[in-house]
Amino acid sequence: MKNLIKIEPLSDDEAIAVLKLPKFNGLKPVNCDDCGHSADFSRKIFGISGVKKNKRCDDEIQDIISSYISKTYGIAYVFFKSTNDKFYADSACCPKCQSTKITFDIALTDDFLSDISKLTGKPIEELRHGIEATVKHFTSTKIRKN
Repeated sequence: MKNLIKIEPLSDDEAIAVLKLPKFNGLKPVNCDDCGHSADFSRKIFGISGVKKNKRCDDEIQDIISSYISKTYGIAYVFFKSTNDKFYADSACCPKCQSTKITFDIALTDDFLSDISKLTGKPIEELRHGIEATVKHFTSTKIRKN
């Protein structure tokens, strides 16, 4: 018998609890691909069971889950996350145009930078400055190429 993948939206209380987990929120919604809005996105999180831990990153598994969520809930983009041995699909909705084509990116929070600081031995401000300078360099390079 094949393993069944079960995908269920979390209740509001469950979603709030998951969003409070520091490792879950390292990747956050940052930009609407349709209108460019960049703040105050609502979130919908799905709990996923029936996927072995070593299969959670498989493109085929993620495509099946994404397709199901898209067809069932009309959500364009989902981002897969694992925390506390649980597997989730995270999505966002733009408050301005209601699009679900939301780009997620790493949030440069103090907690995130503190973890990197401990790993590298560099001060937080030096890391922040270095990351911002790198982004600025790549952004200006992209603009010049266009």
